[in-house]
Amino acid sequence: MTGDMVRELAAALDAADRERARLQDALDVTTAAYQRRTRQARQWRDLARGLSDDLRQARAARDQAISTSQRLRVGLVAARERLAGREGAGR
Repeated sequence: MTGDMVRELAAALDAADRERARLQDALDVTTAAYQRRTRQARQWRDLARGLSDDLRQARAARDQAISTSQRLRVGLVAARERLAGREGAGR
């Protein structure tokens, strides 16, 4: 092998090493971005689940409040009728 061939091979090897380093850096950056987005997606999913649970609880509380209000309304109507009956019977 001549000195020129050795220098060309060394230059090609250096260029290949630089390209490998560049690609490794790009892979590292891409991997870090993927991991960040994956963590963020997990956080959003957990937040969505929490909000969904809160929404279910709020709906259950609303339904309970409606039921209680209806029972109170029925009781109030019945009490008014009993009161009207007593007043009518007392006359």
